[in-house]
Amino acid sequence: MEKLKVGILGLGRGFTHFRNFLALEEAEVIGACDRFPRLRERAEQHLISVGASAPILPEFDDLLDLKPDAIVVATNGKLQVEHGCEAMRAGCHVLSEVPGAYTQEECMNLRQTVEYTGKTYMLGENTCYWDFFRYFRKWVAEDRFGPISIAEGEYIHHLPGTLFRPDSSRHTPTRARAAGHTDTRPIWRADQPPIQYLTHDLGPLLEVIDDRCISVSCRSAPFRSADAPLRSDGQIAVFETAKGALIKIMVTLNTARPSEHRYRIFGVEGGAEWFSYEKLARRFSRGADHRSGWEVLPVGLGAHGDDTSAGHGGADLKLARHFTQSILAGKPSPIDVYRAIEYCLPGILANKSAELGGAPVPIPDFRLTPFEHTIFWDSLGLPERDPESRPYQPLE
Repeated sequence: MEKLKVGILGLGRGFTHFRNFLALEEAEVIGACDRFPRLRERAEQHLISVGASAPILPEFDDLLDLKPDAIVVATNGKLQVEHGCEAMRAGCHVLSEVPGAYTQEECMNLRQTVEYTGKTYMLGENTCYWDFFRYFRKWVAEDRFGPISIAEGEYIHHLPGTLFRPDSSRHTPTRARAAGHTDTRPIWRADQPPIQYLTHDLGPLLEVIDDRCISVSCRSAPFRSADAPLRSDGQIAVFETAKGALIKIMVTLNTARPSEHRYRIFGVEGGAEWFSYEKLARRFSRGADHRSGWEVLPVGLGAHGDDTSAGHGGADLKLARHFTQSILAGKPSPIDVYRAIEYCLPGILANKSAELGGAPVPIPDFRLTPFEHTIFWDSLGLPERDPESRPYQPLE
């Protein structure tokens, strides 16, 4: 196989994958599909702009009839396992958008289908490819912080557009009422527990500290948003890991404030953190004088030379490339089905804990053999050296 023949299922979020796989030399997009005419038209216009051709179809069965080697599943989160399993049973490898699975039963079905078909599955968690995480992992591996006891991730993303119309346009309930729209339907996220959308935070932190979660306790905020009344305004979960560390994750999709991610690593002798609005890392290494304060290092979403226009600071293109290369080389995907479940199942069970008033819930191990260590960095690699740092200067 000289090139991976790829089909794209879903042209909303999937449009980014459509563009990126068209740009990959190792891949050939042989078709894409979506039921919304407006999204199909956008994809057709992009094909013209890049001088490419491929059928843009309305139905998934039509796409499978083209016999692609792989399918990118970019449908809504409640259908991703159904579509991924259908693709694998049809003989295709699968790259799936997040969250990857919506229920514990779906996790079991997904694992069973991968094991039965022998096809490659990869969860498309793009945040793992953000460049600053490579440095976080490097510093942890170098033992700059001592034993890691706590990690934190926060995802703040205001998503009030919980309704859609037949043309695929998104609307808030408030604006839909004001405009007199009577043909709206809830999007799949309208009633999604926020903590189930935690893979952007939990996934990379698990890779940085090389661990997996074994139990969770979670609590929910009130349901006060007029535009998202079917989901809590936010949830906070605390996970215990196999190595005995704690990971705290907070997700809110209802708070009206600028979107951002926040990550923090706490070792007993130092730590590091990265906040979206700063776009740089702060580090305190073991042995440093506490009076000297933080070091600041200019590391962000993309590495030097990355195509930052490819989505999420270039991470989306890296994800597509690594998926393609793992299949062409016959190697495991960087985020295989077992690791994917370790990203998404904790959020599913966190919501169960919240429904039980915060009672601890155990997280089962779905692996055939016990987790030993991460394989993610084997393909991505770590930086050889750090960029030049400077002392942190707070505003006065």
